[in-house]
Amino acid sequence: MFHNSIFLLKFHCELDPIEMYWGWCKHWYCKIYKVKFEDAKKVAQQCLNKCPVKVIHQFFNQSWWFMDAYHKGLIGKVAEWAVCKQKSHRRVGQCTMMSVDTMLT
Repeated sequence: MFHNSIFLLKFHCELDPIEMYWGWCKHWYCKIYKVKFEDAKKVAQQCLNKCPVKVIHQFFNQSWWFMDAYHKGLIGKVAEWAVCKQKSHRRVGQCTMMSVDTMLT
């Protein structure tokens, strides 16, 4: 049996799909009106179960894209821009890197 492990840097929420999942759940939790503590517990459970698997896959892909951008030497807003322009699976594409090089020079 073979397992993959991803070791993430501390305090880098853009690299952690679990943090993205929590953020998604908190976003939906805040939108729902709650009167009693019992209501709040029920809504919390609903929000945790509401996140589609497709969205969780997107969180993992975005983490891969950020890791690839950092691995290629991009930092800060440039890495963020490269990830937003992302069209490839698990990596920052060559066209995106060429655009970054053009902007930086």
